[in-house]
Amino acid sequence: MDFITFLKSRREQLGYSQNKFSKLVNITQSYFNSIERGEVKNPPSKEILERIATVLELNSEEKKQMFYLAAIERTPQVILDTLNKLENEIRIQNKNNMQNFLGNSENAIPLFERISAGLGAFSDEEITDYIVLPGLRNSNSLFAVNVVGDSMEPTIKNGSIIICKKNIEIRNGEIGAFFIDDQAYVKRLKITKNYIALISDNPNYAPIYIGPGENFHAVGKVIKVLSDI
Repeated sequence: MDFITFLKSRREQLGYSQNKFSKLVNITQSYFNSIERGEVKNPPSKEILERIATVLELNSEEKKQMFYLAAIERTPQVILDTLNKLENEIRIQNKNNMQNFLGNSENAIPLFERISAGLGAFSDEEITDYIVLPGLRNSNSLFAVNVVGDSMEPTIKNGSIIICKKNIEIRNGEIGAFFIDDQAYVKRLKITKNYIALISDNPNYAPIYIGPGENFHAVGKVIKVLSDI
């Protein structure tokens, strides 16, 4: 996810128009429009980013993520390409080392980088690690993801790891990992005669309603939560 997507998604989630949001941040609407279009010549200063974070009601982790994404916007592409190449090489090496260490263990569950319990993010589909749980069977249908955000607290704490099972029905009221277009969420599924929505256990977060034509699908059902590990 890039800075523009982060900003627009959170603004729309809070129900702010571009005009209202720019007034709350105390910048001109034309400047804010250029930010969301990715056409701004002068990137937002730290002071403006602080005001944006306040209006977006970001928690500390979300604010840190937004500042990181904003910093990337300022970084020359040649540097980003070099960093991505190095990160890829390290990730492949770590993956090979881990696979060699685990051998053919049937208990090894692939761990993905992150899924959001707040603003949608499943930022990297590459496997970053493996988890081994004693006594586990049929792990080929399971995957694990680090959870970022507090929208599912107290059920799922920020920083927890969720174990999900693929190819299994997620019933009304159960928690799962879902994709809406290219955004991923861990939420509780709610199905009524009138609508389908993803619900947060934290009452401070509004439901995410699934609109007609949206690319919505379940990734897996949450079967176990690992906290404080």
